[in-house]
Amino acid sequence: MATVSLRVPDELKERMDAHGEINWSAVLRANIEEELERLESRSIGHAVATSERLSNGVDEAEVAEENTAETIREWRERRYGADSD
Repeated sequence: MATVSLRVPDELKERMDAHGEINWSAVLRANIEEELERLESRSIGHAVATSERLSNGVDEAEVAEENTAETIREWRERRYGADSD
């Protein structure tokens, strides 16, 4: 398990010391985990919303007529060049 150091003001440390029964590492670990879950779910939510917004702008009839594999090849060649592997 990795170690992370944290600096807090002296007054806060004194207040924490007054509650020696509390495992402050566990409290901090739980709060960090909670914050990360919130951030990650927000990122996933943003990706889903973006995907839905982009999908709503697609004309399905036009896409059905396109050779999507060929379109992907064309864009890859534009991006990386025909000779790149």
